[in-house]
Amino acid sequence: MPTAAAFSPRFPILHDIFDGARRETRVFGVLAVLLVLARSAPFLIWGHIDFDSDQAIVGLMAKHLSEFRTFPLFFYGQNYMLGVQSWVIAPFFWIARPSIAVLKTPLVILNIAAALLLMRGVSSRLGLRPAIGFVAALPFIVPTPVLGSRFLQTLGTSGVEPLLYVLFLWMLRARPFAFGALLAFGFVHREFTMYALPALALVELADRSAWTRTAVRQVLYGAGGFALVWLILDNAKMHLNGSSLILQVQQLGKFSCFGGPALIERLQYIVTPIWPILTGGTEMQLDQYALRSSAVAGSAVIGWAVGGMTVVMLFRLAWLSRGRRSGPDIAFALYLALVGGFALAGYSMTCSYTFPVVRYFSLALLVPIGCFAAFVAREPAAWLRKTAVAVFVLWGIANFTDSLQVVREASINPQPDPHRELTEFLLSHQIRYARANYWDAYVVDFLSRERVIVGSHGPARIPEYERRVNEQSETAVNIERMPCTGQFHVADWCIHAPATRPAGR
Repeated sequence: MPTAAAFSPRFPILHDIFDGARRETRVFGVLAVLLVLARSAPFLIWGHIDFDSDQAIVGLMAKHLSEFRTFPLFFYGQNYMLGVQSWVIAPFFWIARPSIAVLKTPLVILNIAAALLLMRGVSSRLGLRPAIGFVAALPFIVPTPVLGSRFLQTLGTSGVEPLLYVLFLWMLRARPFAFGALLAFGFVHREFTMYALPALALVELADRSAWTRTAVRQVLYGAGGFALVWLILDNAKMHLNGSSLILQVQQLGKFSCFGGPALIERLQYIVTPIWPILTGGTEMQLDQYALRSSAVAGSAVIGWAVGGMTVVMLFRLAWLSRGRRSGPDIAFALYLALVGGFALAGYSMTCSYTFPVVRYFSLALLVPIGCFAAFVAREPAAWLRKTAVAVFVLWGIANFTDSLQVVREASINPQPDPHRELTEFLLSHQIRYARANYWDAYVVDFLSRERVIVGSHGPARIPEYERRVNEQSETAVNIERMPCTGQFHVADWCIHAPATRPAGR
């Protein structure tokens, strides 16, 4: 790899930046923060680009917690997903009134923390320069707009919380009780955290020096930490919701499909739609991925370059590892790659084959990140290392360009914000109670900051809303999606007022 001395004769500024020490760490740390802020900006400034009722539920949970009305232990109306996001968001609602931008600000901070931890982990654990740690983390720092939007979703969990759990679990691997406790907490928050366990087990098994009696004792301590947190959360759930955490395991079973497509078909599914979406290796019209944007992201050229480089890195690592017991410690990189591999394997076992559910496999981004980190640490050929760096930098530039395209489209060709229009109509006409489709109801509840209470025709996540709307049945309006007929037409909806509703209300 290039050293600081290589830049000194003709590029003194670069020599100062690439010093391999604190200055280099600060420069690339700041650059990572700026890039995360830039790729997050459109989803905060134009929040309606990616916002629905599921995300609004978390906003309402945080609002209720910030007002000390309730403590949302789990996602409203569900038997799984701890309400961690709402706990983190609630203090921000003390500072500023609830809005989509304020709702997603804590997620941006978590994304920044994950980026810095990932960079630092690669650099320090593998003995690589901070600049190389930055390049390794680029696929997360500036992912495709589709994946970037998922890292900011308030759906009980976005892709960033499991990543943080994975990184913290590595740090706690020498403290088995704390490791087990965090694993239980992360698993109850989102089950994808569990991918860390088999990944770490394989890394430890590869190190034969870990096969000792002490290892057995550590496993028992870890199991004890897991059991303790599980029992605490189960007891809290029984007292608050009247149900057990066993329902979470049952819910997980419903999403698993061990029948259906054969193994070869599942592998093809990973290679064709999943990997290109993950890497931006195919043209993606963002409006087909539940984003209100006319932008088109992705490129087949990038897909082939990243895919080809990943295959080369895997083959070279396999070749270099034959009987090798010396060299740089790549355990952390192997751990990351294995977590990503288990994320792909886990998703292939789900029932989600109609359309890729991106948040279910976002951790698979760790496959190329882990492979790159291990490859740069182990590969003796400088030209191959430089090629890998060039491909990853090109990948990052392409993704960042796509993010700028989202900003440009939102500025020049903004998409309508129908839910905002509907909310403003209801408020301006002093309509306080209504019923609507699930995917409309809770968005209006959040955007109006509960000045309008809309009950749901579909899943009823907040029983209080249903009770209040039922009590106001004489004045509550019905909101129906077009095509429809009604007294009022607003954006995509018709509004029907009951015959008993007083005039002017």
